[in-house]
Amino acid sequence: MIVQTKRRQQGATLLVGMIMLVVLTLLVVFAIRSGNTNLKIAGNMQVQVEASAAVQQSIEKILEDIVLVENFTLIDTADAKYQPSATGNASYAVTILPLKNCKVESPVANASLDPTNPSDVPCFESPDADKAIKADGSLTTTLSACKSQQWDIEASVTDTNSGAKVTQVQGISIRVPATVDCL
Repeated sequence: MIVQTKRRQQGATLLVGMIMLVVLTLLVVFAIRSGNTNLKIAGNMQVQVEASAAVQQSIEKILEDIVLVENFTLIDTADAKYQPSATGNASYAVTILPLKNCKVESPVANASLDPTNPSDVPCFESPDADKAIKADGSLTTTLSACKSQQWDIEASVTDTNSGAKVTQVQGISIRVPATVDCL
């Protein structure tokens, strides 16, 4: 009787061992697929961060150019290339829309100017003797020779390899001569 019991147990051990092997194989396959998915997610996040940095750097370059020129609507916003500082050969072509999107403008009153601020000094010349009317019907102080305008700068980049697309819009407020109108 002992012989028959051993033979039955050897078959059961083989069956249990095969089931454990299949379960272990499935766990390994799941772990590999999960690791590959996580690697793709991390790679796509890196591309998105690099693309965002490229767009932000391009917007900051335009902001630097605005300070340096008198008529900032003539700034060349042609496609810019951005090479990330990290190792690798990734390069992003950033598209910046032309600066033609003035949102709002408002006159600057002489009373709000600071004579010690060099950027306010040219504004002290009044363009004319007209005064703005307050909501209560009274006249404001004399308007200065400047206006405050708000503009939007829009830049975007699309990575052809990963399909990542980043678009940023940054608003700026800039003081311009009273003769410059919103377009």
